[in-house]
Amino acid sequence: MTTATNENILMMFEEINQKLDRTQLQIENIGKQPAKETIEIDNDELIGEIRQVKTFIEVSNKAQSERLSMLETVIRKEKRQFDFSPTSINTMLIVLGFMSIILGLTLWATSLKAEKEMCSDNDLKYRYFQMLGHATQEELATMDTIFYFHRNQQKIKELRKQVEVFEVNVKQRAKLIEQEERLKKEKEALELKINSK
Repeated sequence: MTTATNENILMMFEEINQKLDRTQLQIENIGKQPAKETIEIDNDELIGEIRQVKTFIEVSNKAQSERLSMLETVIRKEKRQFDFSPTSINTMLIVLGFMSIILGLTLWATSLKAEKEMCSDNDLKYRYFQMLGHATQEELATMDTIFYFHRNQQKIKELRKQVEVFEVNVKQRAKLIEQEERLKKEKEALELKINSK
C-alpha cells in the first residue's frame, strides 16, 4: 500500500517538474518574441521587471527541484525498507513460512509417534514369544489380531503385565542361580582348604 502511494507521489513530482519546465520555456519564448503592438513603456524598466520575474522563477524552480530531489531520495530509501503491516507481502510470507514449518514438524512428530508405537508393539510381541519359548502360526495370528486388525488395548495391557512379571521372575531366578553358583564355589574352596590341612 505504501509503495503505491510513494510511486504516486513520485509521479506527481515528475509532472510538477515537467510543468515548471514548460512554463519556463514559455516565458523565455515570450521574452524572445518581438512585440506586435507598440507599447509606450520605458524599455529599460520593462526589461528590468522581466529579468526580476525570470530570476524569481529560476530561483523558485531551482528550490523546487532541490526539494523534489530530496523527497525522491527519502522515498527511495523508504522503498527499500521492509513493511511489516498485517497486509504486506513480507509479513504474509513470514507467517506462511512459520505455518509450513509448524505443519512439517507436526507431521514429523505424528509419524515418529506411530513408529514408536509400532516398535513398542513389536518389542512386546518379541518378549511375549520369548516368555513362551516358541511361536506357532496360531499364536502369530492371534498377536496380529490383538495388535493390528482388532486392536484390543485391554488385552495388550494384560500381555505387557504377564511379560513384565515373567521378566522379573527370570531376573530373580538368575540372581538365585548366581548366588547358588557362588555358594558352590565358596563351598569347594572351603573343602579344598579343609582337605589340604
